[in-house]
Order: sequence, then C-alpha cells, then structure tokens
Amino acid sequence: MKDYYIFFGMLILFVFGCDLLDEKIIDISGKITDEGSAVSSAIVLLVESADISDGLNLASGSISNSAGKYTIQDVDPGDYYVLAIDDKNDNLQFDSDIDQLGFYGVNPDDLDFLPNKISVEDTDLEGINIVDLYSLE
Repeated sequence: MKDYYIFFGMLILFVFGCDLLDEKIIDISGKITDEGSAVSSAIVLLVESADISDGLNLASGSISNSAGKYTIQDVDPGDYYVLAIDDKNDNLQFDSDIDQLGFYGVNPDDLDFLPNKISVEDTDLEGINIVDLYSLE
C-alpha cells in the first residue's frame, strides 16, 4: 500500500512538473544612457508600435536603476519596441516641453532615426540599450 502512495505521488509530481518546465520566463534587459551618462529612474516601456501619436499600446515596463540598468520581466513572445522616458518632474505624465524620450535602435550620432523592433521568442534578450534621449520640442 505504501508503494502505491509513493507511485501515485511521483506520478502527480511528474505530470505537473512537466507543465512547469514548458513555461519559460523571458526577460529583456539593457541600459539607458543620454550623452554617455546613465539615466536613473527612467520609465522603460515595451510597446507594440513605434508610432506614439495615437498613444501607446503598452505590453509591459520597468524603471531604470541608479546605473541606468533595467529589466522587464516575464515578457510574452511577440514583436515589440523599447521606449524610455526621462520624466524630469516625476509626475508620471509625458510633458513634451521638459521630458525626454528615446527608442532602442535610435542613435542620432550615427544618423539612425528609426527604432529597432525586437522579437521575443524563447530566450532572454540582453543589451537592449537606449543610448540617446531627445526632446519633442
């Protein structure tokens, strides 16, 4: 009888354990800088479109630390753009007259003004750095 309980317990553990192994937790990480300096407390957003004129379709987000580093955790597979906002007055609203923003892949120094789309599949993405922030006015 004891062997029956051990077998049954192992069977349950195996069945539920396999489901847990199939689910991958995917993270996106990088660093936010502006003119070579780390940007702390930047709002880092994962959005589905680079067109911000009609608002943002937000998928996830994070806040950069004092070294400018961020991690967006538990990202669903799909195609995204990474956007950072330096909220100068910490009001959690984009004020075009004082706040700055930047997209991953945009580097005005290299005359590259189109954001890069990232594809999230089944592995973590590291080095998704935003190197310049700019004002809209």
